[in-house]
Amino acid sequence: MPHKLSQISYRRSHKDDARAVFDLVSASVARLAPDPYPAEVVATWMSGRSPADYVADCQGKEIWIAQDGAVPVGFSHGVPGEVVRLFVAASQTGKGVGVGLFERALADARTSWDGPVTIEATLNAVPFYKRFGFVEVGPSIFGGRDPELPAIKTVILKG
Repeated sequence: MPHKLSQISYRRSHKDDARAVFDLVSASVARLAPDPYPAEVVATWMSGRSPADYVADCQGKEIWIAQDGAVPVGFSHGVPGEVVRLFVAASQTGKGVGVGLFERALADARTSWDGPVTIEATLNAVPFYKRFGFVEVGPSIFGGRDPELPAIKTVILKG
């Protein structure tokens, strides 16, 4: 049987992408247990969240969507000074999708911004960001969760 080649494309979001973004976050978060986070911590990450939480950003075309054909397989979000989010479906990790999304979010983060770009990364994502020259500047937490989720604050100097 012939192997199907992926046809990854990137586009700006629209409001109808909120469900896909929510589903990608949910699936990615579930993979964080038990390493690097305990299952009881991961279980709380999405509590109280819904696709509606992503409508404004999607409708505002702030989010980049990666698609394999017509299927969303990842997304990223950058605002001046910060890469806010980057999530990739498990089936697409290690295939360059995250790199493509990251480059787009980083370009958005550098738009109208002359200072360092920051990211609050999950512990498992730190090695990915270090490949692009980001450095750890200290521990942080993702607030608004009970229990709070440990993170690493990373920063890249202007370059």
